[in-house]
Amino acid sequence: MERSRATLKDVAKRSGYALRTVKKVMSGKETVGEKTRAVVMRAAEELNYQRNIIASTLSKSKSTRIAILYAETTKTYFPEVEKGFVQCAEELRDFGLSIEFHKVFDRDPQHQVDAIKAIIEDNTVDGLIIQPMSRSQLNPSIDELVSMGKPVITFGSDATSTKRLCYIGPDAYKSGRIGAQILANYIGKHGNAAIVSDSNEHLQTVERIHGFMDRIREHYPNINVTHLNIPSNPALYYELVKTLVTNESIQGIFCTDANSYIAGEVLRDLGVQDIVVVGFDISQMASDLMKQGYLKVIIEQNPSHFSYAALKTMFNYLYLGETPPAVQYTGLSILTSECL
Repeated sequence: MERSRATLKDVAKRSGYALRTVKKVMSGKETVGEKTRAVVMRAAEELNYQRNIIASTLSKSKSTRIAILYAETTKTYFPEVEKGFVQCAEELRDFGLSIEFHKVFDRDPQHQVDAIKAIIEDNTVDGLIIQPMSRSQLNPSIDELVSMGKPVITFGSDATSTKRLCYIGPDAYKSGRIGAQILANYIGKHGNAAIVSDSNEHLQTVERIHGFMDRIREHYPNINVTHLNIPSNPALYYELVKTLVTNESIQGIFCTDANSYIAGEVLRDLGVQDIVVVGFDISQMASDLMKQGYLKVIIEQNPSHFSYAALKTMFNYLYLGETPPAVQYTGLSILTSECL
């Protein structure tokens, strides 16, 4: 005979807490202490208790709207980000969950601040998922939203000093170290390398640079590194990388963002194939340049995976009361022309 499914009463009995308290824990009420929550959740796990997600959803009196905010600044990366959100939203549509995109189109953090203010004033969304363009400038706005009972999840890049619920995405520091190791091995662990970046505020960029430089200092004393910081402008990015390649003796370039394909276009147009470019995020442009030999390695973050995970985590928090870990790192893939 099939064993009967555990109930909330069973969880209450196992945990030693009142049924009322157990219901608060399972609904994600913040008035319950962490110790109490831990005991109740452990009892639920021991009993293999699973909430009835359909009953939980149908008990809600209204649908749930999630705002998604990011700065769409490149041709690559962001289509995959949107793909992950849309796929997850489609799967959860029957549970009353819907999403709305609030995109800005440059790297100025103030535009994201303004977008959050508009969300606060509207006060109709139930949560925010954001890729912050600044590690600090958005913090007061994010915290204000959280204080209103609207959870915030960061993805792809973090704002660590905020009250955000969690961060979901790659480990940027680790990806910088990986980039340094790959580049160093390609250029024989000596010579001149350049870091090309386009933001000093984006935590993802800062951490990649930090990881890259730490690995170089620790293991490759014969590699000299210069840093080219470029404003968010594809045309200027092209011209400044072209100037770098033309005027400097460079063996390798580490691009900290998805604009790495532009560095490949520079090498293609100059007919240069002996400079190693390591960058991020595959696209059709990057794929073509890799096949032609102008991009050596792409560190692929699989952005649709962590955007999907961010929305699913928000759903689980709002509907099931599941509090996620503060940081959830997602995987990276190393791509060469042989992978394509």
